Amino acid sequence: MKLNRNYVTPFISLIFLVVGISGLLMFFHLFDGYTEVVHEYLGVTFVACAIFHIILNWRGLKSHFGKKVFIPALLGVLTISAILIVLEKMNPPVDMIIINKIIKAPITDVFKVLEIDYSEASKRLETKNIVIGNSKTLEDIWINNESDPEVVIDLLVE
Repeated sequence: MKLNRNYVTPFISLIFLVVGISGLLMFFHLFDGYTEVVHEYLGVTFVACAIFHIILNWRGLKSHFGKKVFIPALLGVLTISAILIVLEKMNPPVDMIIINKIIKAPITDVFKVLEIDYSEASKRLETKNIVIGNSKTLEDIWINNESDPEVVIDLLVE
């Protein structure tokens, strides 16, 4: 199938709009838990559409690379991105701090927080051939079972 501006342009425009709006909703913590999935999946789709857009418009876009504004714009975007990454590293979000503490906390404490007893947790995990065994933390469970962290957590909180 040949790439066609009649399809790519409307898709990239609409996906840009949805990704932008979902990003703003995430920034202001509106509809948390719902906007992330839309933002992430459509963000990947946006990248694919952007690649198609670049392919279709390569000749026109090449002229922008030679303009004097391109290098300062590139440096500005890279600088802002680097600053945001450093700030995030220096001040991680509270939810990430809590999750990191939970996965390294004693397993009995974690089960109390999740309001699940040890035997129920063990049964849920065994449905996917995951055993608690001598694990001391949630992290130990997925490491000892060569399992995925999300699978372990999803089984425990279902």
